[in-house]
Order: sequence, then structure tokens, then C-alpha cells
Amino acid sequence: MLRKIKTQAEIDRGKRRNGIIIGVIMIGILVVSTLGYSLISSDTSEDSKTNEFGVEFFKESGLWIADFDGEIFRFQNLPSEVSNIDVNVSFDLGQYSGQPLYFVNPNEGASEILNNIGRYVLRYQESCLQQDFGVESLELGVSGEGDLNNLSDENGYICNGDLPVKSCENNLIVFEIGNETKVYQNESCIFIVGDGVKGVDAFLYEVLGVI
Repeated sequence: MLRKIKTQAEIDRGKRRNGIIIGVIMIGILVVSTLGYSLISSDTSEDSKTNEFGVEFFKESGLWIADFDGEIFRFQNLPSEVSNIDVNVSFDLGQYSGQPLYFVNPNEGASEILNNIGRYVLRYQESCLQQDFGVESLELGVSGEGDLNNLSDENGYICNGDLPVKSCENNLIVFEIGNETKVYQNESCIFIVGDGVKGVDAFLYEVLGVI
């Protein structure tokens, strides 16, 4: 059987019809994809926002973010997750402004501190906490600073190498080992016992006036 010979006009009409069909299909796919993305984004957005203690938090990259007087702070825990931690401090974050900050026994909590107040400090460094080991053994100067080598005490303060020795006249954040998480203060030393990250978040929420 011989095929019917199509005219050029018929061929052009066929091409236009096929083009329209393909276009409609593509538009349909785009519309469905957009609707699906919007629904997913809407659900995710609702799940990633919360308000606690009068503060609006939203989650981004696994962290809870809040705006305090135009300053952005990032936390791993919401206030409700650390509100039961005993925090006994009288402190102002402004005390860190333009001053060196020292860490004793830094752990993951030190990163949580730097993520939030690292912008304020002059510099930060690991150090040792001056203890009652005896002035002669530490060879400390009048300023109360010196070096410890491989010394530790019952609180787990370990000093290896040539770390500077600082007293609580300096801004220190000291991480202690403990079964119970709590935060307390001695002069300019902040002691964070137990879970470092939760302790830091509880400390920050306290000084920010959230809990």
C-alpha cells in the first residue's frame, strides 16, 4: 500500500501540534513539581520554627537561630531543653568585648561559645587554670601567670606543653568533668560541668535573659 504523500502544510501542522503537546506536558510537569516543592517547603518551614520564652527560633543547618537585639546567636539546644540546668552566674557578655578569652579543658562546648561570642573577643587561646600546686613548682611571676607541664588535679585540669597559666582575674571558661550538668562562676571564671554543649547553651540563655 502506498503511503499518502503529505503536503508541506500538513507536515508543518503536525510539527506544531506535536510542539504544543510537548509544551503542555512540560508545563504540567513544572506546575506539579512547583506545587510539590511548595508543600514540602511549607511543612519543613512549620517544623523548623518555634517560639520559646518569648523568643522566635528557626532551624537552619541543624542549629536553632535567634535574633537578640540585631545580633544572631546559634544554639544546638532550645531553652526548654536546658532550662533544668542549674546556672549560678552574674555575668554580662559585654565583659568579653575586646578582651582575650581563655579555655581550660576545651571540648565541643568551646566551639559553641566561639560560634556565638567569638565575634566580641580580642583573641582566644587554650590555657591552664592556676591551682594551689605551690608557687615554687609553677615558677609563677607576680602576675600569677606561668607554665605547667603535664600537671592535673582532681577536676581534670590537664596542662601539657607550654600553655599559659591564668587565674580567675582573666576571662576563663573552664570545662569540668561531672555527672550533673551545671554552670557556676568564680570572679571572671565560668565553670561548665558535665555536658559542655548543654552547659554553654544554658549559660548563654541565662546571660541573654531568656531563662
